[in-house]
Amino acid sequence: MTDPNTGTTRMSLRTLVWLAIGILVALFAISAAFSVYGRLVVRASIDDLADHLLPAQRAVAGLVTAYVDQETGQRGYVLTGDPRFLDPYDTGRDKVAALMSNLNTELARDPDARSSLTEVVEAADAWTVDAAEPQIAARRGNATESEQVAATTAAGKELFDALRSRLDVLSARTDALVAVQVDRVRSAQILANVATAVAFSLTAVTAVTAIYLTRRLLARPIENLVADISAVAGGDYERTIAIDGPREVAAIGEAVDTMRTSLLDQNRLLLQAEHERTRHDEQDRMAADLHDLTLQRVFGLGLALTSLARRHPRRAVEFDPLIDETDSIVRGLRAVIFDLTHPTADTPPKETPNLSSEIGEIVESSAAALGFIPDISLEGPVDSVSDLDAGPELQAVLREALSNVARHAQASVCSVRVTAGDDRITLHVTDNGTGIPADAARGNGLANIENRAEQLGGHAVIRDASPGTMVEWEVPTT
Repeated sequence: MTDPNTGTTRMSLRTLVWLAIGILVALFAISAAFSVYGRLVVRASIDDLADHLLPAQRAVAGLVTAYVDQETGQRGYVLTGDPRFLDPYDTGRDKVAALMSNLNTELARDPDARSSLTEVVEAADAWTVDAAEPQIAARRGNATESEQVAATTAAGKELFDALRSRLDVLSARTDALVAVQVDRVRSAQILANVATAVAFSLTAVTAVTAIYLTRRLLARPIENLVADISAVAGGDYERTIAIDGPREVAAIGEAVDTMRTSLLDQNRLLLQAEHERTRHDEQDRMAADLHDLTLQRVFGLGLALTSLARRHPRRAVEFDPLIDETDSIVRGLRAVIFDLTHPTADTPPKETPNLSSEIGEIVESSAAALGFIPDISLEGPVDSVSDLDAGPELQAVLREALSNVARHAQASVCSVRVTAGDDRITLHVTDNGTGIPADAARGNGLANIENRAEQLGGHAVIRDASPGTMVEWEVPTT
């Protein structure tokens, strides 16, 4: 819609809403992505610190303690010869083995730390092989000469000092890794806090903007439109309807203004239409009464005469004039009913034929296949079902049932009875044929009859009537 004042195209309400939603979603997605990214970085940094670096730092400290325990125990045993000093030496050796396994895993990603750990292992092996074990072995051999003990102790101290130096390097490296990771966690936390602040700011700005635009572009035009419409509804037909806001709101304003100018003409047309409708309703009532009270009875009489002529061929000459006369009467009545229900060329014809006529045509058309005309009985307001779903379904079931009689029953008599009540319509089709054999395979035709009833909330029964077969099909009409 184009604004006549400015010549610009108005934005539709749908476009306005989707544009606002799109902007909100985009801003929310961007802010949420920043926030989530910051939190993920913090989480990853903390996990790396807690899962690898801090355990490695603790393991290095334990490694230092274990080696010190070994050296203390070894030196005490060499000086005193007391075997109890070997307990901390053995315990420290076991701890070293376990801690080395953990450190190999925790420090696998840092080449410098792995290199320092390798140097620690080499220094520890040198101290163990060249000093600790020989001194312990010598002490066990009762080598107590002071010079020999002093010499081996001095050599062991130098080797252990070298080990301590390597341990200090490894400890410093793990401390540095922990410090770097702590800085990363702090930086990631700052990033996450900034992202959260940005997300909150964007949300606040978006909310304020949405409130302003909703008031300016939607709420105010609707309020003005409601005020104008209320005034016109109160009798102020001279008031001009304001055309403002989105396309849909402006279209409503134009429609109301058009309605205001044509209100008197519409009232006149409504009175004329009411008069025509009353006349048409009376004609429809007369046509319905004529159809229900006369046409069905004459039609049934014609079918009965045709059935009698079929069963008594010797008297067919007597029945033929009567049958022709009833057909002529039926055609005349149908022409009268058609004229009543379609009095003018402006009134469109009904698309749905009368159900009773359709049933009669189906029964008549089955005579060629059956070799006789079935008896037909219509009870109650059958044509009231013509416009319902039950009407076409009943016709399909009747065709299927008569087709089964013609193909399988070998019958000489068949009757069709349709009964319409206040809320149900029932179809009975019976014949005097061979019936349903006990070992007969159930075909699609019988299944279709049952399915059509179930789809409309009704039921169908197909059973042997001894002789012949009976089909009972009943569905609700309300």
